[in-house]
Formats: sequence, structure tokens, C-alpha cells
Amino acid sequence: MLGEYLWIVVAGGVSSFIAAMGIGANDVGNAFASSVGSKALTVKSAVAIASVFECAGAILMGSHVTKTIRKGIADYECFEDEPEIFIYGCFCVMVSVASWLFIASYFEMPVSTTHSCVGGMIGMTMVTRGYDCVIWYIPTDSFPWIGGVSGIVISWFLSPIFSAIVAGSIFYGTRLLVLRKENSFDKSYWSFPVFVSLTMMLNTFFIIYKGGKGIGFDDLSAVESVSIASLVGLTSGGIIIPFIPRMKKRIIDQTNPEIIPPIIPKKEKPTKGIQKCFHSIKENVNYNIDDLKVDKVKRIHDASEKFDEKTEESFKYLQIFTAICDSFSHGANDVANAIGPYAAIVSVYMDDGVMSDRVTMNKYGYAILGLGGFGISLGLFLYGYKIIRAIGVKVCCITPSRGFSIELGSATIIIIGSRLGIPLSTTHCQVGATMGVASLEDFKKCSGINWKIIWKVFFGWIITLMIVGGSTGLLIAQGIYAPTENNQCSNRTDI
Repeated sequence: MLGEYLWIVVAGGVSSFIAAMGIGANDVGNAFASSVGSKALTVKSAVAIASVFECAGAILMGSHVTKTIRKGIADYECFEDEPEIFIYGCFCVMVSVASWLFIASYFEMPVSTTHSCVGGMIGMTMVTRGYDCVIWYIPTDSFPWIGGVSGIVISWFLSPIFSAIVAGSIFYGTRLLVLRKENSFDKSYWSFPVFVSLTMMLNTFFIIYKGGKGIGFDDLSAVESVSIASLVGLTSGGIIIPFIPRMKKRIIDQTNPEIIPPIIPKKEKPTKGIQKCFHSIKENVNYNIDDLKVDKVKRIHDASEKFDEKTEESFKYLQIFTAICDSFSHGANDVANAIGPYAAIVSVYMDDGVMSDRVTMNKYGYAILGLGGFGISLGLFLYGYKIIRAIGVKVCCITPSRGFSIELGSATIIIIGSRLGIPLSTTHCQVGATMGVASLEDFKKCSGINWKIIWKVFFGWIITLMIVGGSTGLLIAQGIYAPTENNQCSNRTDI
């Protein structure tokens, strides 16, 4: 029945890949901002980690059931009589999402990928099926007891606030018990196994609970998942103890380097044509974020509290470890969500128009997830530095201890939110956690935060639903309401 719409499957694959690149540039760039901003990772290292672990997480653990109707925003039953309208609408959603993510990245606005897709689904549903087919509000059995679009709006406020509280509390405790002590370097290594255990426990629970269906853990209860995660966390903390003296010696050697002759950089030969393109890409990957520390940004960095250099170095290991775990978890979950519209297109097409509220990607799952994982890595490689420098440098001063607190606080709220079914955004959590840590520089005045950047970020969050929803509506209206061959407007929704 849908054989004539094969072009939507092909075009949808291309647009899905481009959308994945936009997610890599914006969403993943935001996730790595604290690691790069604190110098725990370089942009090149972040790209390398994302390339491996985003794809690995997507392919190995992301092949679980993907929701085709994003977060219960649209009533799929409204499309049962005309599935071709639905798959064309999903194609328009991906085009709009891809366009908006690149535009937002250009203006250094980290926006929510999930909310972008939600906005697209709202626009598509309202234009094709009307206001009543959008699930604006639906009661749920768990906190916050509200689903649909209303739940998404509530998450705008919940996720940044809760992340700010948790991340700020982690940094406050770390600063009080470790960073401000005279023997902070020694204390940092006493606390190192504890932080490793906690980090591994949280990330293991996240992987098991959210990605378990891909590795045979789908029948485990929350208690069993917590037990396994606790065992893995405690074991990891114990394993790391024998390596602490070696790590301590390495940091001492790094912070007391021998004097070596300066390295004179080679003059680069002029480039032409395609070489200039690759030269530009190389510059982006090796981007020096410190070049941006000017004027107000520099004042914020200079005014921030400084801690012992060796102590800060010890937190780099934790940040790198957290970045790897977060990247794998992101690939296992958010990549599957990112390619959800395309998975829906393929599933409906292969099932000859049969609609369902949930879609299993079957034998095409690995190829689709691999496509999304590769696109995300490529997007971070080409354009991720824009968001990294905005959140990792311009918002506030981020050091390894601050960056670790940001990542751990953000991950904690994401895990709790996932368990409770709250529609949280990883982007909102990351930005909220960054603000929570930065506010401790001067809690009364919050002078450690660059509010110009923050207000721009908030503005981007607010307009995301409207822009993606409006552009999706325009795209699909052009297709289904275009004049017919007789120059008369169609009276039915026929592509």
C-alpha cells in the first residue's frame, strides 16, 4: 500500500543523519562542555571519546523499543486511516529539527533535542489532525502526576532547579571537606575511591535501567538494578585503591615539570581548494577555548576561587571517567530517541501502514542506530566547539573539581527523573548544574555567572517548541494542502 512512498524512507534516512549531526553539535557538545572547559579533555579527545562510546552505546544497548510518538505528545490513533500522512509528518519533523539544531548551535544556544522533536510532533499533529489530537494534558500515576505537553513545560523549571541544587551541594561539600583544606591533595586521594564508587554506581544503574532491554536486563526490578549497580560501584572503588600511589606520583611529576627548550611551531604552508576545507576542520577540532577569555568572561574566570593545582589535577581522572560513562549512556538512550521519527517511518513502511504506539526496530535497528551514532560523532567533530565554548568557558569558570560536580549532579537528576518518568532534558540538567556550581562563587550576587549567555540560553529553550513546531507545520502543509493537478486546493489530507 505504501510502495509509492519509498522516497520518504530514503529522504528520511538522509534527514535523520543530518539531524543526528545537529544533535552531536548541540546536545553532545553541551554534554562535553564541562570536561573541555575544565581542560580535563581537549576538543579532539572529546570527539574521540564520543566517536567510540556514542556509537558503542547506540549499537550495543540502544536497540530497545523506541517511542514513535515522542513522550506521548500525539495520539497515534488519529493517523490509523492515513499512515502515509504520519510518515511524511515524521520526515518533516526531522528536517525542522535538523535545521533548528544547527541554527541554535551557530548562535551558541544549547537547546533540548527532545523538546525540539516534541515541538515538531505538535506542529505536525495540529496541521494534519487538529488541536484535539495533541495530548496537552494527561494524568499519570507517579510524580509529577502530569503528562503530555504540560509535563514538558513543567520540566523546563524542574530539571535546571533540581540539577543546580544537587550539583551545587556536591561542589559545596567537596570544597568544604577537600578543596579548602591545607592537605587537600592528600585528602583528594582518600576521597577518590568514594567518588569512583558513586560515579560508577550511578552510571551503571542508568545503563541497566534505561538500556537493559538491549542486554537482557529488562526483567530486573529497580531494587535489583540498584543492588547490581552498588556492587559494581563498590568493586570499582576497591579496584582503584592500589593504583592511587602511582596516580599521585604522576600528578606530582606533571605539576613539577623539568625546564625544556621552547618548541618553535612550524610555519603552515598555504592551502588551496579542498585542503582549505580540511584545514578548517582541523582548526575546529584543535580549538583553543582559552582564546575566548576576554572582557567579562576573563573577569569571571580571574575572580573565581583558586584551589591547589595538584588537587585539581586529581579530579581530571574522575571527569574523564564520567565523560566516558555519560557518552556511552547517551548513545544507549538519547541516540535511540533522536532517530525515533525515522524508526517510525521504516517500521510503518515495512508493516505496510500498520500503526502502533510503540515500534520495535527489528532487523533494521542496528543499521538505524549506527547511522545515528555516526552522525552524532560527525556533528560534534565538525561543529561541536560552538556549544562547548559557550557553556564550558563563557558561562562561568569550570575547573576539574567544578566540572566533576556538574557532571555528577546532572547525571543524578537525569537518573532520578528517568526512574520517576519525569520528561527531563539532559541539556537543561547540564546547564542547571553549571549554574548551581557557579552560583557558589558569590551566592548573594551570583557574580560568577555570565547572565548574558544564560538569558540567551533561556530564550532558546522558550522558542524551541514554537520554531520547530511552526516550521514543521509549514513544511507538511505545503505537502498535503498543495494545489492539485486541476489547480484546485485539495480538500483532503492526501500527499
